[in-house]
Order: sequence, then structure tokens, then C-alpha cells
Amino acid sequence: MAHTPGSTFRARCLVAALAALTSAVALAAEPNSAEPPAQRTGAALKEITGLTMPESAVAHPDGRIFVTEIGEFNKAGDGKVTVVHPDGRTETLVGGLNDPKGMALSGEHLYVADMDRVLRIGLDGTVTELAKPGDFPHKPVFLNDVEIGGDGVVYVSDSGDDKGQGAGIYAIAPDGGIRTVLGANAGIVRPNGLLIDGAGALLVADFGTGKLYRLVMKKAGGKPALKLLYSGFGAADGLVRDRDGALYVSDWKGGKVWRLSTPRSAPQLIAEGHKSSADIALSADGGYLLMPDMMAGKLVFLPLK
Repeated sequence: MAHTPGSTFRARCLVAALAALTSAVALAAEPNSAEPPAQRTGAALKEITGLTMPESAVAHPDGRIFVTEIGEFNKAGDGKVTVVHPDGRTETLVGGLNDPKGMALSGEHLYVADMDRVLRIGLDGTVTELAKPGDFPHKPVFLNDVEIGGDGVVYVSDSGDDKGQGAGIYAIAPDGGIRTVLGANAGIVRPNGLLIDGAGALLVADFGTGKLYRLVMKKAGGKPALKLLYSGFGAADGLVRDRDGALYVSDWKGGKVWRLSTPRSAPQLIAEGHKSSADIALSADGGYLLMPDMMAGKLVFLPLK
């Protein structure tokens, strides 16, 4: 088609307008260089590797994840708590621990079972010995999981030795007093994972038998009541609930994780093929299970949806 001077001018104007519009759209789409880059959430991660015997994980509401690293078993001073940032970066929160295992978060403090003592660790790295070995009614053997009640009582399991000798469950009151909730040879061979299950009750995973129990704690010196809910969880380790109330149980020896819509419903296997599924937790956004694979040295993100 022939172009007149007027049509050429109009065409040039149109091209210039389109170029300006394209440039404006590009500028709008480009992030402001003055703003900090967006960090990936933990849900965007698949796994964190390079950990040394990770045992327990807990998520902070701001997206940080705290992981206990045992180091070498029975070697004092080489354990630590590691921070996993939302973008996957890791750094040490506190080192010099012994065999840190189970962990719970309350406010701005972590409560950690460290072999034969319980530590309260501030998120700024300050460490307080909440319960020393000599404070317990019986000498601790293998302190394992930690759970905190709404009243501030800290519960800690002692898995005892390989035969369950010295095993038990203890309650540490806010005033520092410690009492025995369940002693050795009282129905649970090697208590491991703990989970609050209503007022005065705990769900307990038995590492020695792979059974799941509900423990109703009695006051004023009365005997605790135990109820078997399910069995077949191998070396039962961690317990956690999701936001819909479903229960998850990990099997350390079998490298598996099960889901139960209620504590008495049939378990559904949701993960397998791992080396050692340790103490599991729920991610801050509720969409993932945080599973330390201890012997593989990594933290695995298991999607729930």
C-alpha cells in the first residue's frame, strides 16, 4: 500500500506510542531495585542437606526452622541447634551441646532434651539449663522428646537403654519442680514422641514396640491410665498434628511416616524409603511435614496436599 506523508507521520506516532507503552509495562514488571529481594518460603524447598545426625525440627511462625543436630552419639560438645532460613540458608544458633534430640517451641524459647538435661534456649542464642541431671526423680538415661502444655508444664520422655531400663516420662513445672508422670516398666517400653491430647492427656509413641498410646495423667498420686490406640509403627518416633487435626507418626527404623485422620483410624502410609524418619513437625504454613532423616543427614519437606 502506498504511504502519503500524513500516513507516514501517523505511523511513526503510533510506533512511538507503542514503544513508550512497552517500556512502561516493562518498568512496572521489573522489581524496584531499592526493595529487598523476596525470599523463598520453606515450602519452596525440597530438602536441606549437610546436617549431622538431625533429630528434631520445629517451625517458627516467621518461617525459620530450627533443627537439632546430634553430631556423634555420646560425644559431648559436638551437638548444636541449627537455623534454616526461609531461603534455605543455614547457620548455627547454639553449639557445644551433647546429644540434642527432641525440641519444642514456646514463645521465643526452644526447649531441648540434651542427653540427660533439658535446656531452654532463647532465639538469640542464650542457653539456660532448665533441668540438670540431678534434678530428676531418677537418673536420666536417654532424654528424647519434649512437649509443652498450655499451662507451661514441660514434658520430656526418657527412652531408657535398649531394654527400656531407666525409661519414663517427666513433667517439669513452671516453678522448676519435676515429677514422674510414668515410670519404667509401667506399660510403655521406650517412650519417645509426645503430643498433648487434651487436658491431662498425652499421646505417646513407644520406640521399643511401635505402639501408640494415650496416657491420662492422674493427679494427687493416683496411677496414670494407659490406652493402646494402634500398633505397627516400627520404631515409633515423632508425633504431630496438622491443621485439620490429622495425626502423623514417624518410624525411625523403617524410614516411614503414617497419617491417621483420628488417633484410632487406620494408618495411611504417606512416605517411605527414607533412612531414618526422626522427630517430625508441621511447617509454618501448614502445608508440609518437616522430617529430619537422621542417618541421611538431611531435613526433608513432605507435602501434605
